[in-house]
Amino acid sequence: MIQRRAKSEQDFINQADLSGKQPTEDKPSTKKGRKFTSHTIQMNEEEYQLLKELAQKYCQSHSGIIRYALKALAEQK
Repeated sequence: MIQRRAKSEQDFINQADLSGKQPTEDKPSTKKGRKFTSHTIQMNEEEYQLLKELAQKYCQSHSGIIRYALKALAEQK
């Protein structure tokens, strides 16, 4: 059975017109690819255990925890 559209065609057109006028931000997207550069970090056992515990606590990867920490420190300025 075919269901009727909840919106009229004119409402659909108006909504599409508005979506093109959304302001864009100048900040770079954090969702872009991560092929810019990479780093290898030497850690002692205590630092690695802390990183591992934080990653498990917040259900994130080790890299995700490091990225979060970088952003948090940058916002403190």
